[in-house]
Amino acid sequence: MYARDPSPANGSPGWGAAAQAMYRAAQAVSRPGGTAVFAQLVQELADILGVATAFVAVFTDASRSELRTLAVVLDGQPLGSFDYALEGSPCAQVVGHAYRHIASGVSAEFEADTLFASQGMDSYAAFPLFDSGDAPLGLLVAMDRRPIADAALAEALLKIFAGRIAAEIEQQRAHEAAEAVRRASEEQHRAIFDASADPLILWNSQYRRVDVNPAYERVFGYARDEVLGRHWDRPDDDEAYAQPRRELVRRALAGETCRAELASRRKDGTIIQIEIHATPFRHRGEPHVLAIARDVTERRHAEERLRASEEQYRAIFNASADALVLRDATFRAVDVNPAYLTMSGFGRDEVLAAPLVLTQPDDAVRSAHRALHERAVAGETLHFEAQGVRKDGTRFDAEVRGVPVLYRGAPHVLYATRDITERRAAEAEREKLGAQLRQAQKMEAIGQLTGGIAHDFNNILTAVIGYLVLGLERAAAGNDPKLVRQLESAHLAAQRARDLIAQMLTFARGKGGDHRALAPGPLVRQSLQLLRSTLPSSVLLEASIRDESLPAIVADAVQFEQVLFNLCINARDAMKGSGTIRVDLAAVRHSGVRCCSCGANVGYGPWVELGVADTGSGIAPEVIERMFEPFFSTKAVGRGSGMGLAMVHGIVHNHGGHVVVTSDPGHGARFGVLWPPAATAAVADAPASSAAHAPGQRLAGRVLVVEDEPQVGAMMAELLGGWGLQVVSMGDALAARDWLLEPANAVDLLITDHTMPQITGLQLAQLATQVRPTLPVLLYTGDPETEEAAVLQRHGVRALLRKPIEPRTMLALLQRWLPAG
Repeated sequence: MYARDPSPANGSPGWGAAAQAMYRAAQAVSRPGGTAVFAQLVQELADILGVATAFVAVFTDASRSELRTLAVVLDGQPLGSFDYALEGSPCAQVVGHAYRHIASGVSAEFEADTLFASQGMDSYAAFPLFDSGDAPLGLLVAMDRRPIADAALAEALLKIFAGRIAAEIEQQRAHEAAEAVRRASEEQHRAIFDASADPLILWNSQYRRVDVNPAYERVFGYARDEVLGRHWDRPDDDEAYAQPRRELVRRALAGETCRAELASRRKDGTIIQIEIHATPFRHRGEPHVLAIARDVTERRHAEERLRASEEQYRAIFNASADALVLRDATFRAVDVNPAYLTMSGFGRDEVLAAPLVLTQPDDAVRSAHRALHERAVAGETLHFEAQGVRKDGTRFDAEVRGVPVLYRGAPHVLYATRDITERRAAEAEREKLGAQLRQAQKMEAIGQLTGGIAHDFNNILTAVIGYLVLGLERAAAGNDPKLVRQLESAHLAAQRARDLIAQMLTFARGKGGDHRALAPGPLVRQSLQLLRSTLPSSVLLEASIRDESLPAIVADAVQFEQVLFNLCINARDAMKGSGTIRVDLAAVRHSGVRCCSCGANVGYGPWVELGVADTGSGIAPEVIERMFEPFFSTKAVGRGSGMGLAMVHGIVHNHGGHVVVTSDPGHGARFGVLWPPAATAAVADAPASSAAHAPGQRLAGRVLVVEDEPQVGAMMAELLGGWGLQVVSMGDALAARDWLLEPANAVDLLITDHTMPQITGLQLAQLATQVRPTLPVLLYTGDPETEEAAVLQRHGVRALLRKPIEPRTMLALLQRWLPAG
């Protein structure tokens, strides 16, 4: 009920309920009276306040200790009149005093066997009734079994009704006085006439006053003798003032009971609003008019305040930033505010004329909205989101709240709509950025894990490959061809494992490779010549290199080739051995695309794009999201390691690039690898590979091997010893440092691992060359982030080997620094 709870519900505006309550009250008290006026007024009051009972009671005795109800309504039904004692009821503090509000617990103030105590009334609001002379008449009461929460609104409503009821009581008494005048003697007539609380004027057929009562003197300020025999109040009253009064008397003389509301002047010149009821009356056998006047100035002021309040709420309605529309029970819009018209693009007349939501063209959604509307009309508050279409066809997202209200006595629903299109776009952008961040973090975490695993495998493979080479040399010396083939097969498998570990490190490393300015065109052409020989004849390889003068890129040539090879092999497998692979190279710019590997937005460019497209079956979206993860593969078990695209991710991002993938299911896919162009620099050729020396040559000299992994250290000692070298093997870097500081310890070469506890291989190399400046130092490591060549040289390192160590490569380096044996 609005009168019970005028505060906003669920965030929706609550002013409409209070305004409607005041408006209904004003309407109720403005209706003409009748025989059932009190019953009608208490019924209206109970309905507006939403209370269980309401009644009006007046004194029945001069001592004002007993009250009698004039009208009672309980749970919507009228009750008969009854008397009750003022003492022992909550009314004792209201009658003749002021408004009283008891939010809860009023039943304690009634005697246990009384009507309202037995009905469980809990809350109470009452307003005293006074006559126009401020004499107590009785009171107007509203009670409910639940709390009447809004005391201020209840007081305002009771005050409005009390004014009308008090006036009605006085008017009825005045009418009773008039009737008594006609029935009683002159003395009785005078007593009643003078006792009326309302001003009474008796006019004769010549439109002259023949009598007025004391109430007239009090209200208008004139003494009785000043007005008797005169037409109007003042001699200087003009025709505009006199004419409506003359007409009122004329109609009453003609036998009509009539009513008028006029502005009247008091003797002091102040203007008051007077409601006049003129009744035909015979006095001493002659036709007269008895006029009963009532000062309604305060009532009119209250109505003006009510209208001002409505105008204020109208201003709020129109000024709301949210789009507001009021719909009746049939779903027809009866009012809209400017914000709704701005949001929808429709005119006010268009909205009010349509029995539907113009911003919702979908019939199914319209039906759903009608069902929701019926629930709101029944009293349910709505909150939902929807998509609308403006008059110009543009779509928008909206948050809608629907609040049930009473408007002009009928159920309506006030809808408040807020355009949340920008908010939804911002949320989508945040989700997109969050997904990119999660993808980047996932790839970083996978890279760190992969790098750690690869480093450990390198140590294991170093020992495996070393011992395989030793075994091959022994088998060759023993002239055992079968064992040689078996060991060579094992060596080949170990080399394949080494290559897989290299791919894992390429994915995981933050930097690496020999980066230099390269011309991508010739490099792609050279790589495709090698690639053609590896593809079956059923696969056609097409190349489109648009400009031989493409910008240079800073890249490792071997890693660039690995990217191209892996993408082409991936395309071959996607086509199941038959189709066309198209490779293109061009300078491009991109806008609004996302890297499918790291999830980041790709900059505008410029870029040098290496494109590889196939005519296979395409790639599913869920596969695109994961295909750059290490070991993820859609191929059958044994057909792929799942490291090809992971290696592409590692290489490309280490070069500052991105990978853009487009796929049309059933029509193939295209990988676009974006390389940043190099700044102006000389373009270098790829380094030529040096030939490895065949094992079997003997070397001479003493070598210090420092390796904290016992298995690798033992393999190195045996390998070097097999080449004829004297080997001093140490597993503690600090012990090796102390050994080198002793001049008596002769050594021709230091071979050391880099990653060791306490001190690193670089630090050991620097100390060794400080005390032994001519000592060659060979550093080997499985760490892809080893310092650059200049740093290695500054620490005294002559050469760097990557784990797993290839014995032939190491032998070639040793032959530079040690003599033959």
